[in-house]
This record gives sequence, C-alpha cells and structure tokens, in this order.
Amino acid sequence: MKKITLFLMILGIFLITSCMENSKKSDKVVFTQNEDSTSTTGWQSHYDRMEATDLPDNVIDLIGKQWMLVTAGNKSSYNTMTAAWGAVGYMWSRPSTFIVVRDSRHTYQFLQREESFTLSFFTEEYRGALRICGTKSGRDTDKVSEAGLTPLETPSGLMSFEEARMIIECKKMFVQEMDYANLTQPYKEKIMEESYNNEPSKHQLFISEITNIWIKK
Repeated sequence: MKKITLFLMILGIFLITSCMENSKKSDKVVFTQNEDSTSTTGWQSHYDRMEATDLPDNVIDLIGKQWMLVTAGNKSSYNTMTAAWGAVGYMWSRPSTFIVVRDSRHTYQFLQREESFTLSFFTEEYRGALRICGTKSGRDTDKVSEAGLTPLETPSGLMSFEEARMIIECKKMFVQEMDYANLTQPYKEKIMEESYNNEPSKHQLFISEITNIWIKK
C-alpha cells in the first residue's frame, strides 16, 4: 500500500510539473507570435534603414534609366505611377527629392491629398511591371495586380511594394505648377516638342524631404 501511495504521489508531482512547463511554453509561443506580428519587428527583419548621404546609386542612372514608382495614398486607397524624371539633392538644409507629375495623371490627385509619398526602385527583373504602371491608368484598371506587384505598407503607413529593392519615403515641402513660359532658349521649343508634344496638361513640381530610405536585405 505504501508503495502504491508513493507511486501516486510521484505521478501527481510529475503531472503538475508537466502542466506548468506546457503552460510556460504556450505563453512563450503566444509572445513570439505577437512580437512577430508587429509591423516594426517584421519590417526590420526584411529592410535596413539607410541615411541619404549613404545612397549607393548614381542618381541619374537610378531615375533616368532604372525608373521608379511614385506611390501616394494609404492601404485602403492609393495609386502608383512610373516616373523617369526627377532628382535627389539637398534643399533648405534637408536631403530632398524633386519629382514632377502631370496634373492629368491619376496619381496626381493622391499626391495633392497626402502629406507624404514613396519612391520605389526595382531590379531589372521588374522592368515589365514598371512599363505597365507607366502606361495603364489606375482610374479604370487594377494595374498593380496586372503588373504582378504586392502592395506593402511601411511602418509610417505609406504604400510601396514587396518587390522593391529600395524605398524612399518623402514628405512634401513645396508644390508648384511648372510654367513652360519660363523655359529658356534654346531649350523652349525643343523641350515642348520632344517632351510635351505641345499638350495642354501641366507638370506639378514636388520638392520633398527624405524622411526614410529602406534597403531590402
């Protein structure tokens, strides 16, 4: 009888200890899952933040030849467009971007509405996707899906795409319509013919502070 009682006591202690260990393990799993689900933790595992002074690319090649996506809006409502005109520099003691967008483009409405936007850059593999985003309008087609891109929300709540190798977050500082009458000679006639085909729509100039640069790991 004493042996049976001792056995039952040992069994009880074992079961209690086992339950406590399982409970601890369960708590650890829940904590890890919650931690991984936060945008900051998940984001930092895929992207490194870079200072504007450490930008590794030749900007003329980056924008003029590689192209970029200008994206404005939020997760519930945004639009993107391909652009190959623009610059990165230093304005009012701030690292800045300079982009121009025609007022006839659908993305223009989002840029006017929002305080900030992103510039996204891709490898050559996504050249076709950039062509689609540059020739299709978000007014009448889901060009993001057609281009095979995956929407991505940054920790700041701005929109970009998972496929981007670099994302520059920008905050507007200055917006002004570009008056083509101020084009200098001998560029005036040449630029109007080559770049505008004498179309009536105007470009808006956006000078924006660079708030973050994210590089995919």
